[in-house]
Amino acid sequence: MPNKMIMMHLKTLFDLDNLIADKEAYKKAGFVIDEEVGLLNLKKERASLLKILPKELAEIYERVKKRYPLAIAEVKNGFCFGCFQQLPTEMLTKCEEIVTCPNCGRILYWREE
Repeated sequence: MPNKMIMMHLKTLFDLDNLIADKEAYKKAGFVIDEEVGLLNLKKERASLLKILPKELAEIYERVKKRYPLAIAEVKNGFCFGCFQQLPTEMLTKCEEIVTCPNCGRILYWREE
């Protein structure tokens, strides 16, 4: 699977995780969530996305997700926007590859402009 496609799946997984966290937070706060089925569907979709990803990348994502709520981070102006640390210069040429931040371990992505 091409890296661009893998990154698209990772971003979708990231968005699903955020949606699930929002719904669960509302539920915890006492709001009635009518879409209990919707939450289950989100979790099923999340599980199917994890199966599509290469196993080692899915494991990295899950490990980082346990440590940080945001498992992937954008790179902007040479900085990881997860930990706000400047990345080594040699990493900045790897925007086509799937790499992790050497400081925080988040999966890095470069936004297409």
